[in-house]
Amino acid sequence: MDAVQEFKQRTEDKVRNLRCPHHRQAPRLKFHGATLRDVTIQMSGCCNTLIEMANRAIAESPKSL
Repeated sequence: MDAVQEFKQRTEDKVRNLRCPHHRQAPRLKFHGATLRDVTIQMSGCCNTLIEMANRAIAESPKSL
């Protein structure tokens, strides 16, 4: 797996079980870019609460195994 694919997978894993407490919706992520330097994430969700929750989850350090 290349570095970009690994980044995408780890980011998706961080929000996989995340749901809005009000609407029970999951965040939607789209990735753009072919290198780690260029990759961007486009995120959408049902409300600002969900977007804020997803941003916090993505910003967290990976959990130790």
